[in-house]
Amino acid sequence: DTYIMTEVEPLTRQRDGHPFAILTGASFGAFHALSIGLRHPDRIHRVLSMSGLTDIRRFTDGYHNDLVYFSNPPEFIANENDGWRLDHLRRQNVILTAGTTDSLIHGNRELSSVLWSKGIGNALREWDGFAHDWPVWHRQINMYLGGND
Repeated sequence: DTYIMTEVEPLTRQRDGHPFAILTGASFGAFHALSIGLRHPDRIHRVLSMSGLTDIRRFTDGYHNDLVYFSNPPEFIANENDGWRLDHLRRQNVILTAGTTDSLIHGNRELSSVLWSKGIGNALREWDGFAHDWPVWHRQINMYLGGND
């Protein structure tokens, strides 16, 4: 998070000059895009998560602390009550994609529901089958990088 937000994002903004920032990732990379993007809604304007892991707790073997909590979108979004953050999150464009037979679909549905419960609009796009592969992600980037379909 620190490297992305203090090194990469400012350098990208300096070189590109465009104020609209997008984070995207596939599978575990989508988790990072969601985690970072949803923690910085004032600086990240669109998050595209393709076949994304949404809840990191399955990898922590029961361990839980503030780092896990504040990196885990289903947890920190569910408990978000700061008006300024909610206002920025509600302006963010969040797109979640997953295949209907991908084991990660349930987490994407859950995160979409948590976001909606906080008034944070998002587009959950369920693709037929597994859809957890590079050729599918290539099509999804082309379809959704510019925004919702």
